[in-house]
Amino acid sequence: MAEAKKPRAKSAAKVAGTEPKTDLIALAAAPVTNSNPALPLKASEVKPIAAEAFFSSAKKQSDAFRQALGEAVTASAKGALEVNSKVIDALNVQSNAALDLWRSAISPAPLPETLKAQSHATRQAYEAASAQWKDVAESTALWFTKSLEPLQSAFHRQGR
Repeated sequence: MAEAKKPRAKSAAKVAGTEPKTDLIALAAAPVTNSNPALPLKASEVKPIAAEAFFSSAKKQSDAFRQALGEAVTASAKGALEVNSKVIDALNVQSNAALDLWRSAISPAPLPETLKAQSHATRQAYEAASAQWKDVAESTALWFTKSLEPLQSAFHRQGR
């Protein structure tokens, strides 16, 4: 089967009636550029401005991450001290509650009053321990959140 020929669009140079002319003198006077990518570039052809901008940007990013890391370490240290003090307080209160429980158990009193005092002291010790360990858990979660916030914000700033 023979296909029908499609009409071609005429180039702008032919439509205008002029052919583009090559000026050999202008070509000889033009600076030589490295048109062959296989050949290495000469030192005069490398643009130092691009390298300076790249290193400047890398330095800014590294400074931002260094600052974020410093803030994260500071927040982590503060959080660790807070959690540590809360754990120590919880252990002190629990040891005091255990001593009070034993004192009430061995005190000379009738058996029903002793059982009542012991159950009351046990309930108070359990409630105090539950509240304190819940506080320690919340402080630990806050510690990790505050420690990671500077790094997260630095990564989000770099992603823009």
